[in-house]
Amino acid sequence: MKLAAIDIGSNSIKLAVVDAAASDSFAVLAREKEAVRLGHNTLRQGHLSKSATERAADCIKRFRSIAEARGAEQVVAVATASVREADNSHEFIDEIERQTGVRVEVLSPIEEARLIGLAASKGCVPTGASLINIDIGGGSTEISLVRDGVPKQLFSVKLGAVGLTEEFIASDPVKPKELRALRNEVAAALERPARELKPAYWQYATGTSGTILALGEVLRLRQLKNADNKSQAAQPAGMEIPLNQLERLNARLAEMNLSERRGQPGISHQRSEIIIAGGQILEGAMHALAINVMRTCDWALREGVIIERLRELEAEARPPVPDIADQRLRGVHAVGRRFGYEEAHAFHVARLAEAIFDQLAPLYKLARRERILLSAASLLHDVGYHIAHESHHKHSLYLIKFSELTGFSEAERLVIANIARYHRGPTPKERHTEYSILNQADRETVCRLGAILRISDALDKSYDCRIREVRCTKSGQMIHMQLESRLDCDKEILAAEQKGDLFESAFNCKLSFSYG
Repeated sequence: MKLAAIDIGSNSIKLAVVDAAASDSFAVLAREKEAVRLGHNTLRQGHLSKSATERAADCIKRFRSIAEARGAEQVVAVATASVREADNSHEFIDEIERQTGVRVEVLSPIEEARLIGLAASKGCVPTGASLINIDIGGGSTEISLVRDGVPKQLFSVKLGAVGLTEEFIASDPVKPKELRALRNEVAAALERPARELKPAYWQYATGTSGTILALGEVLRLRQLKNADNKSQAAQPAGMEIPLNQLERLNARLAEMNLSERRGQPGISHQRSEIIIAGGQILEGAMHALAINVMRTCDWALREGVIIERLRELEAEARPPVPDIADQRLRGVHAVGRRFGYEEAHAFHVARLAEAIFDQLAPLYKLARRERILLSAASLLHDVGYHIAHESHHKHSLYLIKFSELTGFSEAERLVIANIARYHRGPTPKERHTEYSILNQADRETVCRLGAILRISDALDKSYDCRIREVRCTKSGQMIHMQLESRLDCDKEILAAEQKGDLFESAFNCKLSFSYG
């Protein structure tokens, strides 16, 4: 199939269109990039201006046309730091969808690091190799340690080429005291990743993003200028960035004014405005992580998004498997353990929820991607006990909303949090703030999956996993659940009947139970 991905970054918006045979096999049909500078003032003020939104909409509209002209069946759009940190991000997302028809997903910082690391591991190193990847964006820098395609450690630090330029550089050329302050900020922000990655090992060091590619190109052109014809033969993919050469280049760039930087081969007109901060971030990261030589990689977030979406489509075509064992739920289990969830109860509720979902899916056209959202919410529905027993469902929403769930977008995380919130207590209402900010499709998902979770949680009322199986049958407007158990289930059936209101509303049915 043909698929397009749009990466809405703080400095530029990028497009990739591919023709895919599988998640690990696709040909790139088109790549586009436009410097929209969405992060200009946004990162400092925390607000996306009307003009910034209009620039983004115009670009995305054009990119969608290019994608459709190339035959793309789906257009997936993701946004990073500028949209993530803006106080009007929801308004931005709605306006972009209204103007372009493209729905934007906002990535969490760690999810951004995961997808970039996934792309670098697939596109820039041998299969099965381990790598450390650095990606310098306009608003943040992501560091990914990946082994055999699996993320092992992920970091996102608020060091961006646009953000640091606006915060620290006010002179042209940059003043020494401004440069010192910028370098100190970089060093401080990298202390934790450096400390936690110190015992780690990797075979390859790669760098993604426009900033790193530009720095690599400048060094390559300088090397060619000084080389003889023999050394100008075919070169391996990517460009090497030795730390000692980067240090010399950064020192030279810091001495130049803007006009002189614009005249440097390999640095674009707009990149010249932020290249000093970007170069200092890379130099600081290579020092902090003891990287002497890095190779550039032109696969990054948009390719990671494509790989991930193709994997999801492949999963849709396969028979259901126990989602509680899915790799995307590794982060969910980590959150559960952090907040002391009752693992046996959580796993049993998730298993019951999956069983009910699988039987309802063909009747109500439930999508495969919804199943993993239900599993995640089922595993975490009781983590609110970590704060207090009273209103623990509301505390669960809060803890999930503000936890890193690797493998899920910001929007998916909010859906998971809402599903968990409605495992007990009142059903969803417009006056519930975290529910009201969802779009209509996500509200319907929360109601249906929250309804299944309410029933599943009730069916383990005794916390002893007494119900082995649930068989669902539909006759007219009646859905009957036959419970298999060797023990008395009156308490469970009573609890399920008391919590069946959301289920009957969401699925437009009447609900009944029996056991034997």
